[in-house]
Amino acid sequence: MKMIEIKTLSPERWREARDLRLRSLKTDPAAFGSSYEEEEKLSESDWRERTKNALYAVSEEDKIVGSITFIFSDRVKSKHIANIYGFYVDQNFRGRGAGRMLLEKALELIRKNQNIVKVKLMVNPRQEAAFALYKSVGFVIVGEMKKEMKIGDTFYDEFAMEKMLD
Repeated sequence: MKMIEIKTLSPERWREARDLRLRSLKTDPAAFGSSYEEEEKLSESDWRERTKNALYAVSEEDKIVGSITFIFSDRVKSKHIANIYGFYVDQNFRGRGAGRMLLEKALELIRKNQNIVKVKLMVNPRQEAAFALYKSVGFVIVGEMKKEMKIGDTFYDEFAMEKMLD
């Protein structure tokens, strides 16, 4: 099995990060609140900025095959919360542990921020592998939003999940 490394990327690799994100929005549109049409319009500076809050799964060939974004709130009343967004692993690399590696590394880095006591995320329950992964590391469902997304004529529910850090 080929090795996957989890790391940050320099902003100079923004095109690769963009390409992975846009591919994820095309291949798994129901996994994300954002759309391909919205994000393809983002500028180079937007993409460069996005690389700062993300971790990437990188193959032995130095190809970006997955990503996860985590953001710390800067609001006074929610500085104790981190949010996870945009979690994706390329279809050709699923089932090899890259997703678990990304999520565990993100949680490790989030824990280094002494202010954080809770991590939040949203998941479409139809994304069964992602949902199972979140549960396996201690995320619990705290809410269910009906018809939270609409793609074409299809509505999708979402679960709000959170994990308390100890």
